[in-house]
Amino acid sequence: AVVSTQSTGFVDCSASLGAPKLADSSVCKTYLEAFRDMIRIIREETGDGRVVVLDSVCEGLCLTTIFGMFLQYPYVYYTNDSSNCLAGVDLFLVELGSTVDRDYVKDFDDVTNYDVTAKVFTSFSVPVALCSDEDQLRKIPFYLRHRTVNLNSVAM
Repeated sequence: AVVSTQSTGFVDCSASLGAPKLADSSVCKTYLEAFRDMIRIIREETGDGRVVVLDSVCEGLCLTTIFGMFLQYPYVYYTNDSSNCLAGVDLFLVELGSTVDRDYVKDFDDVTNYDVTAKVFTSFSVPVALCSDEDQLRKIPFYLRHRTVNLNSVAM
């Protein structure tokens, strides 16, 4: 799993803030260290098919942030309490999906009934206010570049 401050933006959306902002470096460091510990534990303890419980490593951490890190989202949301300040905040939504070209399915008997609409298989958001930072915007192409699959090259 590639998770670092270069590939992942930590968005602090704690309720005590007036608006979301990039998390302090101490928050990023805490979560990156905990994530590395989790990966180490998983690698060490899953060799014989056992279920690994990470509750001791996750104690006191925002699980939304941890899940976002495991899913390798380019932005993960962090809050230091049970609520957040995202109500009414404009979010920039990125959806990653695919469409199938009619030429690709031309060998099917009834192409006219084949659904060629876009299929979204993952998405993420980031507060629009943070999109003015060029370093932050670089995380989106990094994310997309590492998740692109050419469906035409997949054997079916």
